[in-house]
Amino acid sequence: MGHITIIAELGSSPAPAWDFERWVSAAANTGAEAVKLQLFRAEHFPEAEQASKRSLEFPRGRLREFVQCAHAYGLTAGASVFDLEAVALAAEWCDWLKLAAREQENDVLFDACLKTGKPLYRSVSEFGNASIFENQTALYAIQKYPAPIVLSCLRVFRFKRYMEDYSWGWSSHTTGTLDCVLAARLGAVVLEKHFSTSPSDCEAPHSLQPAQFAAMCRSIRKGEKYAN
Repeated sequence: MGHITIIAELGSSPAPAWDFERWVSAAANTGAEAVKLQLFRAEHFPEAEQASKRSLEFPRGRLREFVQCAHAYGLTAGASVFDLEAVALAAEWCDWLKLAAREQENDVLFDACLKTGKPLYRSVSEFGNASIFENQTALYAIQKYPAPIVLSCLRVFRFKRYMEDYSWGWSSHTTGTLDCVLAARLGAVVLEKHFSTSPSDCEAPHSLQPAQFAAMCRSIRKGEKYAN
C-alpha cells in the first residue's frame, strides 16, 4: 500500500459566493491533499437542465485565484474540464486535470488533456474505457448521486482485478466512506470524494461533511502507516 492522494471534490457546492478561503481551508483541515472544482458550462447539459446549472457555473476568470488559495494551504488544485477552453485554462493554472465519466468517450477532449503534459485523472464507468496512458490514472465512478454503498464496494473489487498491475483510482459518490477505505486497502493511488461544508450545499446529498471527511482521511492514513 503506497501513498494515496485524497482529493476533496468541491464540485458546484461553493456557488454562488465561491468563497475559496472558507472551502479550501476546511478541506485542508480534514487531511485532504487536493481540491477540485468543475469547469462546465450550462450548455453542456440537456436544455431542460440548463437554467438550473447556469447559476452553478464556476467563474473561469477566478481559476488562478482558486489555485493560489489551494497552494497557500499546501494543497494541489485541479479542475474537471468539459470543453477545449477549459482544458487550456486548467493547463495554464492547475496542477492536474480531471476528465469526468460523462466525457469518457470524448476522444477529442481526452487527447487535448494528454497533450497538456499535466497529470490527468480520468473517471470511467465502463471498464473498457480504462485505457493505460503515460501520465494518466483511471478512476472508476458509478454515475449515480448518491451511489449505493454495496454496489460501490463490489465495483472496487472488480476494478482492482481489471486493472491488475496498473495504477488506478476511485471516485466515490456514496454517502459513506467504506468504499474509499476499501479502495485504499486494495491499492488505489488516488481517491476522489465529494466534500461539503453544510447540509444545505447543493451537492451535500452525495458529499461528506468535514468531520466525516477527516475521519475517512485518518483511517486511510492509518492504513498507509501500518502497511509500510
